[in-house]
Amino acid sequence: MIQLSEGIWAVMWNVIGGAIVAGLTLAMQGICKKVRRRSFRMIFGKDVENDFYLVYPLFEPPSSEIVFKKPPSKVSRKTYSATNLSEVHSTAVTRAVNYLAYEIGSSSVTPPRIISDVDADKSMDISFLAIGGRTNHKTVDIFDNEENKFLDFKDGSIVSKESEDPIINVESEVDYAIIMKINPFAKTERTERTWLCCAGFGEWGTSGAAWWLSHNWKTIYKGAKNRPFACITCTKVGSDDSTKMLHLFLSSEDVQHATPKSK
Repeated sequence: MIQLSEGIWAVMWNVIGGAIVAGLTLAMQGICKKVRRRSFRMIFGKDVENDFYLVYPLFEPPSSEIVFKKPPSKVSRKTYSATNLSEVHSTAVTRAVNYLAYEIGSSSVTPPRIISDVDADKSMDISFLAIGGRTNHKTVDIFDNEENKFLDFKDGSIVSKESEDPIINVESEVDYAIIMKINPFAKTERTERTWLCCAGFGEWGTSGAAWWLSHNWKTIYKGAKNRPFACITCTKVGSDDSTKMLHLFLSSEDVQHATPKSK
């Protein structure tokens, strides 16, 4: 029988112990990833793993004769970029898409489909996150849906959807936004459909809300789990990462309690 020295035994046990630790580490990482994905699905809906849309607002030139000119480059190049654009996109929308697409892509199996509100206009039987306020057709669908028992914009204020009592009024130094989730077909068999929006008074409210949601969706999960919800966020103009959540509403009663008339 082969006799092994104490040094060889020590090396073997170290190798075995390392393999066990590595296996346990991988197993724990897999469990944590599954738990994270499950929590993510509860906020963004089941379709986020399969067929989910990020919907941005499409803007058009004021007339067919007018085109938008691309600003000149700040560095010299051998060739020039296109000088005329038939359509223009907000930088806030670009930032919002970047924040949300990255987070959705890293927290689910498949990345989201990015589409304009004009292209998605007639598509109702889908799950999506709309970027922008009433400049986005799909955000309008959310605000106008009967399952929205939370919030709306009116006369420069964020108001209760049911009573129209104001909760937040527009200010110059900061921008406010609504992050909202509803299940538009809650009374039908298509309960898996989920509609969300990041909708600001202005562009910084929108992009700030998108930044906050992409970094802090777990905060919503702790309170809402898989229920519909609405948040109001506040962003310093010019700084997406300054965004803070002011309110989290889980029911129309929660909204009403936040109105000045209830205080």
